[in-house]
Amino acid sequence: MRQRGAGGGAGAMKICLVYVAVGVAGFNKNRPLGDLEGGWIGHGIASIGACVKHAGYDLTLIDMRQLSGPEEFEELVSSLHCDVYGLSTAPIDYKNSIMAAKVIRKTCPDAKIVVGGIHPTLFPERYSEAKGGTLFDVVVVGEGEITFIDILNDMTKGKKIPKIVYGIKPDLDRIPVVDRELFDYKFELNGTFIPGQPLPSVTILAGRGCPYKCLYCQPAENSVFGKPFRIRSAEKVIDELLCLKEKYHHKNIIFWDDTFTFDRKWVMKFCDLYENAGIGSSIIACSRSDIICKNEDMIKRLAEIGLKWFVIGFESGSQRLLDMIKKGITVEQNIRAAEICRKYGIKIIGTYMYGLPTETPEESIETLEMIKTIKPDQPMPFWFVPIEGTEIYSMCKDMNIIIEGNQTVERTGKYIPRLKGIDYELLSGILYVEAHNVELDELVVMTK
Repeated sequence: MRQRGAGGGAGAMKICLVYVAVGVAGFNKNRPLGDLEGGWIGHGIASIGACVKHAGYDLTLIDMRQLSGPEEFEELVSSLHCDVYGLSTAPIDYKNSIMAAKVIRKTCPDAKIVVGGIHPTLFPERYSEAKGGTLFDVVVVGEGEITFIDILNDMTKGKKIPKIVYGIKPDLDRIPVVDRELFDYKFELNGTFIPGQPLPSVTILAGRGCPYKCLYCQPAENSVFGKPFRIRSAEKVIDELLCLKEKYHHKNIIFWDDTFTFDRKWVMKFCDLYENAGIGSSIIACSRSDIICKNEDMIKRLAEIGLKWFVIGFESGSQRLLDMIKKGITVEQNIRAAEICRKYGIKIIGTYMYGLPTETPEESIETLEMIKTIKPDQPMPFWFVPIEGTEIYSMCKDMNIIIEGNQTVERTGKYIPRLKGIDYELLSGILYVEAHNVELDELVVMTK
């Protein structure tokens, strides 16, 4: 937990933001520095926190990952006595957000509880109607930097606020940069995402949203950020990186943007500014196979300024499945993109899925063969998970192939059967072949 005094310009009302992110990371008060699931900052809530402080409110943030459990959370709430609690929650943390709100309601019955984030944006009624509509006072749909401040200002004036409020999209160049030190920032600075990554390391977002149509993300992502895809000016991003360099002396930067390389003109300008600023840190960013294939000169330029790793979603070695999920790439582009990266010394974090709906055993093998050809430096295989709010979830629901009770959202490395009709024994064998770098013939023997 970090408590931040921001002056009394907005009156004496005390605000507490709660980062409800224990669904993956879990509670762990004695978390080691290398545990990144419990160490990453939440950029969304850190951005809102920066705006709350800028507006003059006294602000505290509770990161539930850094607590021993619900009992300690209750003790903190009881000791803080804040007037407003703002919860940020993702799909995996729905039950935890309900638990947190119940604790707040029990401990501070007069406090107002505002909830926002991905899951409330997708399913606002689940929150507005929770416990007969008495649990949450306001549900924010969409982005909250402007809207949450408006809500706080209206509360100070005693104005009645609707149960569901639709967020106003902010100008990304005009809002304050995220307040990283609302979190215990030593965890992120000392966290290693990939082997050999230099430290200290910082994470950053250049923009918001995604212009692509992949069924496993959309329309959920657009419901949060809307259209079009937005990105801060290259100058603003460089200014933030320079400030972070001066303060934390970072040697590595991780861009969490879904597709950092989407806007070619922006990227080329960024490269020139980054080089001229002499920042000198290595860079990890996300890209796509088609962009890499169509912009080899841009990839070369990124390598020149210090981009060392690309996260690339290869997804499948079956063209039919790539088309079905609306990825917008080809298997040939996947292979060619890897060749281009290696040409310029860029290492590959390759993500891909097994067990997509309607996937045949032959198509699973095609993905394995593609990955053995690409040889990502850091392979990250997933067993497909249909996430509620996406088009592919609705498709699976209509096909009645979802295995009920198995739809928790985990990171890679958690292999749980999700769909009926998928040969998970084969997929287990594929993971063995990948992990031990054995021949495909051994897979056939294992799955007989």
